[in-house]
Amino acid sequence: MISIKDFYQFKKSAESFITNSAFSNRLLFEAIEDEEFAKEISSYITKLSNTDVSSEELEAIFEALRLRTEEYYKLAKKSSNFNQKLDNALRSLAFFYFIESIDEHSVYSESIIEKIKEKFPKDYLQIVSDLDKLFLSEDTKGKIEPIEETRTINDDFLKQYIVLKKWQDKQHSYYAGEYDKFLTELHSEFLGDKDKTLSGFDLEHKSLRKRLFDRLREKKIIDLDNVSLLAGIFKKFTVEFVGGKMYGLAVLNSKGIKVPYSMAIPVGVEVTKKDLAIFEEKFDSYSIRSSADIEDGEKNSFAGMFDSYLDVNYKDMIENINKVKGSVNNERLKNYIAINELNDPQMAVVIQSFKEPEFAGVWVGNSDTDGVLEWVEGNGEKLVSGSSNPNTEIWRDGNCNSDTLKVNGIPVGQTLLEYQSKIGSNADFEWMILDGELIMLQFRPVTKKVIVNEDYANDKKDGFQGIPASPGRVEGLARYVDEPNDEIQQDKILLAWLTDPDWLPHLLNSRAAVTAYGGFLCHTAIVCRELGIPCITGIGEDAMEEITKEEEPYLIVDGNAGLINKLEKKNNKGVRP
Repeated sequence: MISIKDFYQFKKSAESFITNSAFSNRLLFEAIEDEEFAKEISSYITKLSNTDVSSEELEAIFEALRLRTEEYYKLAKKSSNFNQKLDNALRSLAFFYFIESIDEHSVYSESIIEKIKEKFPKDYLQIVSDLDKLFLSEDTKGKIEPIEETRTINDDFLKQYIVLKKWQDKQHSYYAGEYDKFLTELHSEFLGDKDKTLSGFDLEHKSLRKRLFDRLREKKIIDLDNVSLLAGIFKKFTVEFVGGKMYGLAVLNSKGIKVPYSMAIPVGVEVTKKDLAIFEEKFDSYSIRSSADIEDGEKNSFAGMFDSYLDVNYKDMIENINKVKGSVNNERLKNYIAINELNDPQMAVVIQSFKEPEFAGVWVGNSDTDGVLEWVEGNGEKLVSGSSNPNTEIWRDGNCNSDTLKVNGIPVGQTLLEYQSKIGSNADFEWMILDGELIMLQFRPVTKKVIVNEDYANDKKDGFQGIPASPGRVEGLARYVDEPNDEIQQDKILLAWLTDPDWLPHLLNSRAAVTAYGGFLCHTAIVCRELGIPCITGIGEDAMEEITKEEEPYLIVDGNAGLINKLEKKNNKGVRP
């Protein structure tokens, strides 16, 4: 397959020249399969984009492309092997659609119209209409009276318009013959699709996707570069194939952002010890991570809902892969799916190299210039789980007023803002610093912004101060919960040292949540923001012990300011004595 660098260079070239995304995508499919095809098409795009092509040269380009169309069509008809027949037919169609692109869906064809407008600003429409009637297409012959040529056509750009028009007619006539019938029957055979309502173009795209994914699935384990190529054409089908986490890694990789060595076991693919032999002596340790098709999306993060395992040695890989796949049956996941009215997940698995980092953290971007950065020493598990109080940086207008974590003298937050710009999206990043280098572990779109009160850190009012992890203000009875399997109580403020995904039923039934540990970006905070309930994290052990001296204290929880006030309890009539 083509290299990532060459593919994205070709993608940029094709998309800047072809004005119809369906046609440019058609060429991208073929470019993935064969870099020589990409080079050939690129040479034509360069010629038509950067030079004044004469009408004679344009005619020669069309003739050359038609020869390539026919060459592969003849090979397809002669092929006895079905896969070769399909490959040749799809290559023929790629050249056919490139002619269509030049004709009607390119900056070149648009430039010809602009030249006519510039030369004949008042009556260019009449000029175009006259040329159309002078060279009637097969569709309109017999329906519209042609006109006689009344003047000599000296302008070469008008001759180029005529060449474009003539080739539109040639294309139509060519496709409407045996070409269309042969291709439709071939696609239907390959797809087993008897739906006659699908057009040839739709059938072809289904064939292209099926051919590409079938061949990748046969490999059983797909490397990150191949997934990055898929991500460059279409998101939906890539996510269905390798899940949201691997898709996010592919986006980072395609932008030249460093990630660990990563490979994926696609959805529905089972692997054996033999299949995993490629990992035996590659690294000392691995991360085995979930990558469900509904995970890490734009609406739902599924933070902590699935299982992942760090520091796994080669001999234990199969066991942990199976445990990751089995996590689609977690009880906490069923609750999350039910409350968000989502479809059941399909699980792919990501395999990454693992090494204990110096620092690890999470970033949630609120805009192009704002975001929250949290980090801890060592790996990031204790940060996302909420088992520690992390270091926190609040970035506003591209700056941070506190001391910042740096890599090679550059603040990590500054680099992550740059990465957001490359991706074109506010990002939820997981990252680490390993051997003095910033390496990204995960990217997903931000599901909920982190709303930070600008004065919370300096506003030391009476009460217990924590981190305003999810906005909102409530008051009511609170209940301390020691373990996730403790009895669930409705409509109370949850107090806990920390929560993990198994605590989801408690969060679903609580008015707010307060934890001793954690930051803006821990599991408790993310879930509370998605649920829309106030949350304060990181109030500390002393504050939690003071609050829980009463069995059910009456609290005001201000998730905007990160402030908790303890009040006297209300009596049975709802009035405080």
